[in-house]
Amino acid sequence: MIMLFVTKQIMPKRVISYLLILTAIVFALSFSPVVAGEVKNVRFSGNSDQTRIVIELDAKQKYRRFTLASNGSRLVLDFPKLHWNIYGSTPIERGEGAGHGLVDKYRFAMNSPTTSRLVFELVGPIRVAREFYLSPTLENQNYRLVFDLESTDMISFIAGAGMYEPFSPVEVIIPVSTAVTNANPFKDQVFAPSLKPVTAGSKRVVVIDAGHGGKDPGAIGKRRKTKEKNVNLRVALALKKRLDKSGKFKVYLTRSADRFLELEDRVTFARKREADLFISMHADSAGNSKARGASVYTLSERARSRSRSEILKGSNWLIDVNLAESRPEVSDILIDLSQRQTKNQSAVFAELLIPKLAKVGPLIGNTHRNGNLFVLLAPDVPAVLVEAGFLSNKHDEMNLNSKRYINKLTNAVGDAVEEYFVEVARLQASN
Repeated sequence: MIMLFVTKQIMPKRVISYLLILTAIVFALSFSPVVAGEVKNVRFSGNSDQTRIVIELDAKQKYRRFTLASNGSRLVLDFPKLHWNIYGSTPIERGEGAGHGLVDKYRFAMNSPTTSRLVFELVGPIRVAREFYLSPTLENQNYRLVFDLESTDMISFIAGAGMYEPFSPVEVIIPVSTAVTNANPFKDQVFAPSLKPVTAGSKRVVVIDAGHGGKDPGAIGKRRKTKEKNVNLRVALALKKRLDKSGKFKVYLTRSADRFLELEDRVTFARKREADLFISMHADSAGNSKARGASVYTLSERARSRSRSEILKGSNWLIDVNLAESRPEVSDILIDLSQRQTKNQSAVFAELLIPKLAKVGPLIGNTHRNGNLFVLLAPDVPAVLVEAGFLSNKHDEMNLNSKRYINKLTNAVGDAVEEYFVEVARLQASN
């Protein structure tokens, strides 16, 4: 008001009228509906190790990105409502196109009345090494949103799946809408390490396997002649007590006494109880008495062929799938998909567990190991085998006979179990 008063004193009435009209136009435009932006092109360059994605837009758009690791690897971008004119015709709101390098293909559609989603289906796990906008030039008058992708390992990719990452040049404020209709092709599940659907108030099922038992003593301690089967049972019982105390889980033991179980019976036990996680407790032995420390095993890539052969023997290990009625190529795909997801989930738990074990005692080098171990073969139950130490080492043998040490050990494993399922719940809730 002060500025208008001053202006009125020194300017002609005609100029003042023009200023008032201009002010009215500015206010009117500020309250007019926002026109949807337009994507002009999506293009790629690079190879199967490094790939650049370039998205050309008529204006700089705010967005957020995240990755999905279930049902295939994907990079997802959410924008405000956009029109797509990448085919050089009338703008559309949904479609798809071929990818290149690390991108198999891409698809786009409205994700809500106010947001659009662009999904890149990837050929494998990636990390986003760089992301930035390029401003228009004389040669290219579009804004270009650039992503440089690099191939990475599956564990790193899964660990970051569902994590929303800020992008410094553009403020990340666009919400992902939960109002997705059944017709929407982008109702994707964020990676959650469980094959079993979650119901309200349900508890996660953890099966603890005490290795060996009965006529099978396992490794024998060098100094105290400690039998591995007894150590394994003590650890399993203590771990069950630790998890039961939390009140968050249904915990089962494959054996609660000194009895012998076939390896297949242990796996079948976990599957019948629809376990969300299977932990097999063991102690190691080596010819070198200096070898000591804990390690964690998950199923090796080579062992997947053994798992496949066990499945096809007649044990129908894929829930709700009758492999006998499937064509061979379909059976192979079903087995492979289930094995891959379970193997990845097992690896995630192993990576959470290892730093906690490191606080309890020594670890052997290359702590996360892969093995062709029968108890890890079930394709639909994430599973790890924990070697708590070496009975052939006097220090480890002494620790594995100590109630105090076993409590520290099982608290570490219990903490990892809780953290694992907290991540599961968080990622499922974010979908």
